Amino acid sequence: MKCVILAGGSGERFWPLSTKETPKQFLKLFSNKTLLRETFERITFKLDPKDVYIVTNKIYAEVTHREIPEIPKQNVLLEPAKKNTAPACTLASLNFDDDELIFIVPSDHYIPETEKFWEHVEIASEFLKNHEGIITFGIVPNRAETGYGYIESGEQIQENTFKVKKFHEKPDVQTATFYISQGNYFWNSGMFMWKKSYFVEQMKKHAPEVIAPFLENLDIEKVYEKVPSISIDYALMEKADEVYMIKANFIWSDVGNFKSLKEIGLENSEHCVIESCENVFVRTTKPTIVIGINNVFVIETENGLLVCSVQALDKIREAIKKLPQ
Repeated sequence: MKCVILAGGSGERFWPLSTKETPKQFLKLFSNKTLLRETFERITFKLDPKDVYIVTNKIYAEVTHREIPEIPKQNVLLEPAKKNTAPACTLASLNFDDDELIFIVPSDHYIPETEKFWEHVEIASEFLKNHEGIITFGIVPNRAETGYGYIESGEQIQENTFKVKKFHEKPDVQTATFYISQGNYFWNSGMFMWKKSYFVEQMKKHAPEVIAPFLENLDIEKVYEKVPSISIDYALMEKADEVYMIKANFIWSDVGNFKSLKEIGLENSEHCVIESCENVFVRTTKPTIVIGINNVFVIETENGLLVCSVQALDKIREAIKKLPQ
């Protein structure tokens, strides 16, 4: 099995902690290691470093090699442009033999239970030895979360393994509450496993506009000029002929925004005073006093200052574009 770590994100939702030069995957958010390093060590708990590949933007080549020196340089696959996850998965998968199992993982997730994580990975790999299809990992939800997409499971094939009935977009609170009450809806983890031959077959069938440029013997710059920007979920997962889900009950977060940091237990900075407040999260490098406000995030670094309500965290990305250059 080969593992492909997707590390091309820009991390704009974590400004001012992250910047274009140092996106989220290179931040040390919940340990003294970067998210990319945490992911690499989780994968190499079982895999040899030579079997790990990283897909990232070419502007992050140097920092990636510096952060993960254990893998061969040729295992860092460089994209000339940001075109979302379907081109990244295609670029990586085409490097392998037809019968190779490929495990796709994002670089920026929080998964502290490494052994439990690998128990589920091995269930998936064993399943794909005897079945044609694509595996996704559905996290058992513990709350009516509106920030994640959901997987609706169908027929149970074996213990902890189900047919995928449908993928669902991020819901509103009422819909998320309904999903939780049903018992067969799971958070979409964004982790996938497939055999190279099945992936290519399915991409040709369901997303030819994505895979075709890669098969034309063009240089990578021209491929990325032609290929659309689209997620692997939209390009393939929602359309593939055979998709299965491993029911995963390990602790997981996609660390999507500052709210995620609070949910996984990160505390406010030590050098701050918070009084008469509810649901306030403060990460600063300076002594800070916050009084009499609720549902607010205060994040300060040498790159800038963010003061944002919980409800407006998804607006950070657009606001960054309005900052003076």
